[in-house]
Amino acid sequence: MAGTGKSHLLRQLLQEQRASAVNGKLILFDGVRQTDVTAPTGIAALNIGGMTVHRWAGIGIGPAAGQSNADFARQLREERRPSQLAARRRIERCQTLVIDEISMLSGRHLEFLDYWMRQVRDAAAVPFGGVQLIVIGDFMQLPPVRTTAAPYDWAFQAAAWAAAGFVTVVLTTVRRQADARFASALGQFRLGRIAECAPVLGRRVCLFPPGDITRLLTTNLAVDKWNLVKLSEIENPLAEYRAEESGDARQLEFLKKNLLTPALLQVKVGAKVMFTRNDPAGQYVNGLTGVVEDMNCNMIQVATQDGRTVGLERAVWNFDPSARDTATFKQFPLRLAYAVTIHKSQGMTMDAAYIDIRAAREPGQAYVALSRVRTLAGLYLKEWPRGVWVSDEASKFYTGGNV
Repeated sequence: MAGTGKSHLLRQLLQEQRASAVNGKLILFDGVRQTDVTAPTGIAALNIGGMTVHRWAGIGIGPAAGQSNADFARQLREERRPSQLAARRRIERCQTLVIDEISMLSGRHLEFLDYWMRQVRDAAAVPFGGVQLIVIGDFMQLPPVRTTAAPYDWAFQAAAWAAAGFVTVVLTTVRRQADARFASALGQFRLGRIAECAPVLGRRVCLFPPGDITRLLTTNLAVDKWNLVKLSEIENPLAEYRAEESGDARQLEFLKKNLLTPALLQVKVGAKVMFTRNDPAGQYVNGLTGVVEDMNCNMIQVATQDGRTVGLERAVWNFDPSARDTATFKQFPLRLAYAVTIHKSQGMTMDAAYIDIRAAREPGQAYVALSRVRTLAGLYLKEWPRGVWVSDEASKFYTGGNV
């Protein structure tokens, strides 16, 4: 479920592996392993400091409709671009591959990834070419991207999933919500049991929420409009901070499209803002909100919602942290916090949110929104839904003996 510590577990796994590599100690792995971390989407990949699984493997958008694995692999082998050659080297040297947010990876892409890794590593007889595969996620949350009305192509439906022979680990303790009643109601909501959770969650419908509370909305247009409306209400002077960018234009475009941090940050003293990354020093986390107290060219000072004051300098994001010539994006790790899309809120923990799920059109989307909030008192709903979309296939995955 959401809030059970999946992202925290992944960070701990990587930290302990790095420690073992530095100290020569065995902690989690059978020896020090080359581990690569990926995710199906740019937003999810940047949240974990990795890259998209498609770029990691050099497979782009994958095979065309009706194209066989063999034909697409032949097409890839004919490419001599540096990025394609680098992807093959990654596959060859990799010992452990992590795919976070596995629910958003399609079965077709998982199938080809399996085939391609076997080919590149010259190990056709073993799943994923003998690489240890760790997948993390929740199929009751956001689904694979689709461009037609065809059924969702879930990763667990692929033959490669069955062939991998996964050992399943289920995290059952909800960490984000300490209130057992709230956590239980969210669990029912996750499964689409609206009538069962209505006595708890239905009471959180609020027509007039606090004015500065963060809104979770379904579209970028609605988010941008609300943020600008709320910023215009503040009479203090407007300050604009443009990101410092360097490197390849296409890499920079990827960063700007997928980062929570805007390339042009517009703020005022008194504006409500949200931190957009986890601070390595632990001063703030992704999703924490606060109010701008002071700012100059090199610093923005934020009074956080938990009573602290944090002085921020610009942070650096790299397109490929392992490459020397990668594109870099340098900006204050903040965005206006009056509104954010549900998709971009995945992975966040929020103390309070006003949630409008009337236009939620994907399975799990409404659950992602509600499960961001830490406490029942911090949950405000635009209206109580008559029903939410839950994937029958994903439900059967969890109830049919797969987990």
